[in-house]
Order: sequence, then C-alpha cells, then structure tokens
Amino acid sequence: MVRVTERAASALQELLTTNQAPAEAGIRITPNERGGLAMTVDAPRQGDEVISREEIPVLIVDGAVVGQVGDMVVDCQSAEDDSQTPGGLC
Repeated sequence: MVRVTERAASALQELLTTNQAPAEAGIRITPNERGGLAMTVDAPRQGDEVISREEIPVLIVDGAVVGQVGDMVVDCQSAEDDSQTPGGLC
C-alpha cells in the first residue's frame, strides 16, 4: 500500500489547485511508454489505489502499476532539505 506524508499531501493538493483539477481528480501515477512512471491529473478508475485527504483524492496509483510500487512512501522535499532539489516529490 502506498502512503503519502502530510507534507506530500499538501504539495499534491497545491498541484491540483494550480492545475484547476476537478474535485474528483487527483495526481495519478501511471506507466509511461518507456516502462517508467509518469504523473498526470486524472479521476480514479476501478482497480486503482486511491489515497485521499479529507475524502478528496490526492494520489491515485494506476491499477497497472500498483504491484510495481509496493509499499512506497511519497514525500515532498522542502527548501530546508539542502541535499536535494527543493520542492520535489520523492
């Protein structure tokens, strides 16, 4: 099961607001054409793993990659994390 830290959930909600996403949409982790993972704004579908905050989806793991990501923890780096590029999800 994928877990999202509070810091990452806030960053994901900000991305959704910035992109004027519909209320039912979240940030989707989906497979890309090179065999990696991509992120996009989308609504949940059957078979997806949905991580919600206050009953609003913030992260949707595409059913096609749920097995790939396993027990992943999604976090967000802040400006104080001097060893990393600020503001990125990890």
